[in-house]
Amino acid sequence: MNIPIYDKNGDIVHSIHIDDTIQFVDGRVCKGEKYYYKGIGIPYTQHHILLEDMSDEYNLIEKSDVFYIGNAVSKKVFAGKTGIFQEKYQVHFTDWIGACGIKELNILENLYDEGRFEMSAIEVFGYETIDTDNQQYYLKVDYPTGRTDYLSGDSDPLELRELLDYMIQSDWNFPWDKNSISDINFDSKITDVADLFKSSELSHKIGSVFSVLYSLQQSDDDLYQEFCEDNNLPHFNQISCVINTLTLLMYNKVDVSHLYQRTPTDTFRKVMREYIIPGKNCGFCGVGSCKRKVDDNLSYGEYIREEYFKNFDNDF
Repeated sequence: MNIPIYDKNGDIVHSIHIDDTIQFVDGRVCKGEKYYYKGIGIPYTQHHILLEDMSDEYNLIEKSDVFYIGNAVSKKVFAGKTGIFQEKYQVHFTDWIGACGIKELNILENLYDEGRFEMSAIEVFGYETIDTDNQQYYLKVDYPTGRTDYLSGDSDPLELRELLDYMIQSDWNFPWDKNSISDINFDSKITDVADLFKSSELSHKIGSVFSVLYSLQQSDDDLYQEFCEDNNLPHFNQISCVINTLTLLMYNKVDVSHLYQRTPTDTFRKVMREYIIPGKNCGFCGVGSCKRKVDDNLSYGEYIREEYFKNFDNDF
């Protein structure tokens, strides 16, 4: 099967041959008779661009609530086509639409290096290069328990608690502003470990647990309430995501006593401003910065951090 690669004008400039029959699943994942494939093309529907890049080349689909992601748009010359497109899917990551950028290769280190991540729902058999100069790849993978996610499956809040306990105790972390619950499957294993990073820093542990609780609460408040009830945690408003983060860290013998203030609101403000926002946002993971590598994307993560500070100070 041949997978076309389109340039920014929507013209085919290259193709990749796969000795398999490919069927699109979701996200960037396709299923063949031999493997699942990540980054081998998608039926184009939309991608993200910054407001200042908007032109008559695009139809606006939706304005984003996240300032650095950009608006969801449909590019007219890509409409109705399937393959890989030589334009970034999101402005803060290097991945072409339908392909995997260099950061996705972190999955190999996280799965197979010493101290590997143990609660993964994905196996990786290797990767192939799509474009050397632009560092675009696809992965051959498997999901032994399938791809049903936490939000749509018969999920167990106590298993999610086990995942969080493991990550706290073993120093594995999500970026704090990642929609982390979308990468957790129905039995609380992680389907995409590329953005995970090792760190024992308190700000990273707090941000990691917060990212799971907050994204769960934002995605399905009923499931978040179920998680809270089954784990003897309060659920009163979004501030509880921070308070419950501290409680889960305390249960895992991480000292957070110095973070508690006179009121829950004061604690929320202190933790957000002094620990969560200064931590690792998704911008730092664009091409590997979460693993303390130096790269051109580092300044974008710093820009995102400063914008978060401005927004938070305006709100509080």
